Amino acid sequence: MDRDKIKERDAASKRCCMCLGWTIFAGCMAACCAVGLIVCGAVIAAPVIETKSLEFLETTCTTNNSYLTGQNIVCGCGEECSSNYPCLRMTVTYVVNNVTYDGVLFDTESRLNVAGDNAENRQCVTVRCSDDERDNRANVLNFNDTYAPGQSYKCLYHPDRPTKVLLTRLFTYDAMFHSMLWTSIGTFIFTVLMIYCWYQCHQACSIQRKACSIHVPISVPPQAPGASAAAAAPPGAQSGYFITQPPSYSAPGKNLPMHPPPQNLYSSEKSGYTYT
Repeated sequence: MDRDKIKERDAASKRCCMCLGWTIFAGCMAACCAVGLIVCGAVIAAPVIETKSLEFLETTCTTNNSYLTGQNIVCGCGEECSSNYPCLRMTVTYVVNNVTYDGVLFDTESRLNVAGDNAENRQCVTVRCSDDERDNRANVLNFNDTYAPGQSYKCLYHPDRPTKVLLTRLFTYDAMFHSMLWTSIGTFIFTVLMIYCWYQCHQACSIQRKACSIHVPISVPPQAPGASAAAAAPPGAQSGYFITQPPSYSAPGKNLPMHPPPQNLYSSEKSGYTYT
């Protein structure tokens, strides 16, 4: 019976530790999925929704003007790193249904979302941000050479806002849908798993506490012959935990033989020598 109680207590303790580990794991995964959901929403969904880039239609654009506005835009190039790049503004023309439109070019919907409503001298067509400002300027000038005035290329326009043109769509509907879908599902699943593991952990730890509160009695060794009742049942024996007293060394009615007292080896009576 005692062994069964000990095994039950050990099993409850093991289950409690295992459930606690699963709870921590599920909580960490739920937090990671939640962070991913927020990041995907800010980086992918927000630009797509705010600029309505999925509604942009394809056409052919021709650059008619490009110039540096004279503004150096400050940008972040990493942790504790800041840099700047020259602002390049481009205007294009395109034809839709035999109607010619003029528009300001932006390389992606993210750039349109950031600079679309800025003043003209800060409507930068592209961002090139590294820790070396000379590289930033060189990259901006290379972009200008690629889409120089007179060059024709595919672009995207919005029927309701024909003055804002995209060079390319950075995020598609599938990218936005899957980024939000899987992070949402992961957050939901791991949150439910964390709650379930926490409940199981609570149940297992309750069983462990109950098992630890049970006193397992200690068996009393048999009494030695002649042991008194007081020695056999010391105070505290009713609680199940005590230390037995050693048995008596003497038996009733008998006296242990005693050794004779030591003799004086220097006595004159035994040795025959007389001392003066």
